[in-house]
Amino acid sequence: MIPPYQQRGQPISPSAFNALIDEVKSNQITGLVGGNFNRTIGGTSINIFSGNAGGGGQSGGSGIPCPFECSDVSDEEGLKVEVAWGLIWQMLPTGMFPDNDPPLRLTVTETCYIYSKIIFDTDTLLPSSVSFSAEPELKQNSSTTQYNLVAKVFVDAEAEPKFIKSISNICSQPFPSPCSLAPTSS
Repeated sequence: MIPPYQQRGQPISPSAFNALIDEVKSNQITGLVGGNFNRTIGGTSINIFSGNAGGGGQSGGSGIPCPFECSDVSDEEGLKVEVAWGLIWQMLPTGMFPDNDPPLRLTVTETCYIYSKIIFDTDTLLPSSVSFSAEPELKQNSSTTQYNLVAKVFVDAEAEPKFIKSISNICSQPFPSPCSLAPTSS
């Protein structure tokens, strides 16, 4: 719809005003790829992520968001990795909050793997819980748990103090699949 023409300085008719309001409402932003869109009573904000900043970020130069991108947020208390906010199968992972405050941070002490961990209810074959963990070794799926590799964190253990040298993000969306569970032994 094209809003009605209105000459500057002239009063707007109620029907033209309502048409303009309808046009504005139909063009409201309801989602954003590669960032956060927050609408509160105090106003609206759009945070666009790029590179390794914040949650989400970009994978390479493709402009495609990197789900659950991990970033180094180490401080004087130790080595920490922040996992970008997101949902897995419309479930909020344990330790994440709807407003991402505080953000999900995992403590690491050595080179490790960051996983999303999806536990299934084997009666319904639906996810019963979702969480993230830092593991010192590669994990194998079990008969009830699916592990999805999110990132590998490289720690320089020879340095004093230790520090995170780099983080290699996998940039793929974890998707629950009961078909990936290991068969149960009979």
